[in-house]
Amino acid sequence: MTGAESQQDGIASILAEFVSSADYGNCAELLSEESLSALESRIVGSGTSPADSVRKALSCLRGDFSLDYDDLLFGGNYVARIPQAIARNHLLGRFIVLGNGLDGCGERFGDPTMNSVAEDYTSLMDLVVCKIEKYTGEREYSLNESDIPEVVRYLNAIQLLLKYCWDMLDMSSSLTPTLFKKRCFRMRGKLNSLLDMSMYGKDLPALAEALGEISSTVDDILEDQRLNDLQKARNDRYLESKKRLYNYTIRVSEDLNNQIEACDPYDFTHRSDLKKQLDAVLRFMHSFEKDR
Repeated sequence: MTGAESQQDGIASILAEFVSSADYGNCAELLSEESLSALESRIVGSGTSPADSVRKALSCLRGDFSLDYDDLLFGGNYVARIPQAIARNHLLGRFIVLGNGLDGCGERFGDPTMNSVAEDYTSLMDLVVCKIEKYTGEREYSLNESDIPEVVRYLNAIQLLLKYCWDMLDMSSSLTPTLFKKRCFRMRGKLNSLLDMSMYGKDLPALAEALGEISSTVDDILEDQRLNDLQKARNDRYLESKKRLYNYTIRVSEDLNNQIEACDPYDFTHRSDLKKQLDAVLRFMHSFEKDR
């Protein structure tokens, strides 16, 4: 085994141990700043250079864990693996930021799958709600004490997904802050409807507490000013990009009109081709009406 292969295996072993240890009981502690800083120090010191260490860590995180959204669904037991998926994604994002902050590296690190992580988390959240609906439906919407651990496990999964989806939202995420808020509000309404009916007339404190934590988190999300500011920044960027494109189409349409005016009136083929191009540009311009 070469030195490079040995270093790769060492980094892979450190990351595998970290990610596989994630569960519902320790995820917050594992992903704390203190824990992550200690892990970064171990990884950075395992390669020939910081950039090399980051490169190898990202390669491992992308390929070694089978924790992407499709992997979780096809694997079947995705509820149990949600903490591991969150830990892997958290590390992936952190090492990308770390690599891009290195002085004199000359390399830009990134991963396009990170843009859809928040969207994946809300999709998983909806699937867990469906599991709760199926579970309570099979018990005719009347839960007993023996049913509570399973339902609380599902609620803990939703709470974890809520928290880390909230953290993952940024300018590049495919999920917008406004849509995230709407999905959280709808999800809470459906959960309350299902579980209020299933708890009716019964004292189930563990279930009521888990449901209350989700409701409180959703309230915080709905009131979060950072999400409002992020949505405004995304809107401003979107409008600015559309403005430049719209102005470009205006210049193209003016140029085509000038070409038609200068065209030989007897060159019907050329004139027809120019008119078709102009019609296509005008149709494209009309598509901006909804944004104005």
